Amino acid sequence: MNAKPLQSRSLFAAAVLALLSALALADGLDGRCEVRSADLALKEGVYHLNARLELPVTPAVKQGLADGVPLSLQAELLIERERRLLPNANVAELTQRYLLQYNAVSARYVLRNVNSGEQESFATVEDALLRLSTVRDVPVLDKSFIQSGPHYEANVRIKLDYGAVPMTVRILMFWVNDWHRESEWYTWTLPN
Repeated sequence: MNAKPLQSRSLFAAAVLALLSALALADGLDGRCEVRSADLALKEGVYHLNARLELPVTPAVKQGLADGVPLSLQAELLIERERRLLPNANVAELTQRYLLQYNAVSARYVLRNVNSGEQESFATVEDALLRLSTVRDVPVLDKSFIQSGPHYEANVRIKLDYGAVPMTVRILMFWVNDWHRESEWYTWTLPN
């Protein structure tokens, strides 16, 4: 018996399975993806970011998470000093990354802060998604970088990636871009 046809069939079957799983994920990130509110709270001379997010979570996303498909969130913060005649000057930039994934061994949803390595575990997908949609007490910037007088503007946006879909499948399905979502910038002025 020739092993080549079996290998070809196995590769073809794997490609079809990857394509079918990609199609199942295709409408997963439908819905609103936005920063609902955000602020920088000053605690002991350091600004901390707090934000409420609206994530596009559908029953397909919840099922995908239960099946082991990861959901990653990236919160980007940009603080700028406003200038009249020149473009605003960057004062600070921060990218905070989170990864939510189901752990079949513990039968729990694990939310990991990729920057710090801290993890939280949740019994239900709803609890895990509720926590993911709340960014709280993330240290951002020392007060000494903010001068009195000039106005400062803070900007936050989020980016979501659903699943680890291989690049080859993304190329085959170029018309579907629902694995990645990005919100508009949420902007506010820092109080002096």
